[in-house]
Amino acid sequence: MLFSSLVLRNFRNYTSLQIEWSPGVNLICGLNAQGKSNLLEAVSYLSTGSSFRSGKDEELIRWDQQFFYIQGTVLRQIGDYNLSVGYTREGRKVAKVNGNQRKKLSEFIGILNTVIFSPEDLDIVKTSPARRRKYLDGEMVQLFPSYLHLLWQYQKIVFQRNNLLKELNGKKNKESLLGVWNEQLVDTGSRIIKKRMEVLKKLGPLARLMHRKITGGLEELEIVYEGLERDEVLKAADLNSLKEIFLERIEKAREEELKRGVTLIGPHRDDFRLMINNNDVKKFGSQGQQRTTALSLKLAELELMKAETSEYPVLLLDDVMSELDESRREHLLQVIGHKVQTFITTTDADYNYSGNQLKLKISQGRIINASR
Repeated sequence: MLFSSLVLRNFRNYTSLQIEWSPGVNLICGLNAQGKSNLLEAVSYLSTGSSFRSGKDEELIRWDQQFFYIQGTVLRQIGDYNLSVGYTREGRKVAKVNGNQRKKLSEFIGILNTVIFSPEDLDIVKTSPARRRKYLDGEMVQLFPSYLHLLWQYQKIVFQRNNLLKELNGKKNKESLLGVWNEQLVDTGSRIIKKRMEVLKKLGPLARLMHRKITGGLEELEIVYEGLERDEVLKAADLNSLKEIFLERIEKAREEELKRGVTLIGPHRDDFRLMINNNDVKKFGSQGQQRTTALSLKLAELELMKAETSEYPVLLLDDVMSELDESRREHLLQVIGHKVQTFITTTDADYNYSGNQLKLKISQGRIINASR
């Protein structure tokens, strides 16, 4: 998979840009706040239909303009694709594939696959469960675009159920109304949990292998999904078994949910633990172990996407080289080799990588120098 060209209009601090990328390594150099990360953000947007940095599309529009436009060309084994997304301040978003508008975002996602690694991703290990859920769901949406609809559907169910729980507080005679929402919550939530466990079952061995390589075989990394139960039975459960456990947990939590007015059980509260030699990395791991674990996850993500799609995704490294020590940088670059198209942003103008590369220097939203 190659991302061969990019066109921008009014995106972040770029008024206009058009560029042809190298199939190897693309180095994007410049001082801070000049627009390096904005280029990676634009590439990623064509992959997922959203920004990995901002939750609001309006924030991506250049401050003095009314719209932004991103267009790119993707070369895949199954064919070439022209992707484009336009967004206006009125909130209208138009996504097209080969000139044909896609009404559903799930019909747009999955054509360009990307793995992004930024300094913030080093916090996947040590921050909140919400951060780890976001990481896992983001990967899954690219691999299985229909999963996005499942997440949206579930979020709506939780929202409506929470409203009902608040209304029912103290009204025992109306608690039967929860039955309909419980059924929907269990059905949709169990499918999400099952899919997550299936993906982690594939991601886990890959992450373990990467971690062994980085640590010289001294550390064993394990990923443990924490959801309805924390035992081996749940890990191997089929969908019907998950639904039974889910419903049982909801019934047990009924009084507490009515008291607090929120849904306490479900994939929106799940997590996955990262264990090194049977110790929780978040609680007991050193900073070096936490960073190695995050790097192992990202490298495993590359291999999982390759296994699922038969092609490596595009790798986006957003100022991460300065956050990794020499040993971890070396392992990262060894994995990249010459097999993954890579985009690297850096403030080091002298940084070089011995691959087929394009080197850009960015200043105030403009390319002021380009060399191949």
